[in-house]
Amino acid sequence: MSRRALGERVQVSDSAVAAWEVGRNIPDPKTLKSVERILGTDGLLEDIVDNMVMGEKPEEYLGKWVNAETQASLLLRFSFDVIPGLLQIEEYARAILRDDEQVKARIDRQKILAKEDPPVLVALIDESVLRRNVGGSQVMRDQLNHLAERTAHDHVIVQIIRMSSAVCAQYVASFSIASYNSDSGAVYSDNAVSAEVVGNPDVVSKLRRTFEMLRKHAISEEESIRLIKEVAEAWTKKI
Repeated sequence: MSRRALGERVQVSDSAVAAWEVGRNIPDPKTLKSVERILGTDGLLEDIVDNMVMGEKPEEYLGKWVNAETQASLLLRFSFDVIPGLLQIEEYARAILRDDEQVKARIDRQKILAKEDPPVLVALIDESVLRRNVGGSQVMRDQLNHLAERTAHDHVIVQIIRMSSAVCAQYVASFSIASYNSDSGAVYSDNAVSAEVVGNPDVVSKLRRTFEMLRKHAISEEESIRLIKEVAEAWTKKI
């Protein structure tokens, strides 16, 4: 079956299907079930998606990145697989990490957002992350409510990129940027295979431009909060 034919069956663009094929994006649970039914894959695709989510590399165990975060005045995060670690609730983190020590380290990391002079955090999140079942309906409801609540702080900005956006086909990996000042910073990039921290100015500059390009396609913060709350309500109905 061609990309266009599958896209027409599940009402998405052929570029969205192309993004699924290379792992740049993941269909929401409802669409994934429709794809499974159309292709007759009998749960295989759901297993692949689960492995992609569970393959997230814990940032806490890259000490170089933790140090970069604590020194940063600005943190930029783009994520198309899971909620950014600094905004995760404990139950959500546990569903991903499944290790008490790693979960504790992740929650402890979040203290940088509560210090007297916290960094500004700008999180760009793909809409599919809101709809992906991590830990069950109740965990998802609580996580999304927490995400919406965090935006009440002036230094936490969350914007969503809709799944219908053409930019989804350009996703390569989730990444974070820690900026110390206008001239220096570090990048944390991760995928299902590896993770690394890079301080090369050229790499930091390139990913900063990529972040701004992606942000151009995101909906406003107000619209994003509204969407987060709507999806949280949808998860509530599934409990």
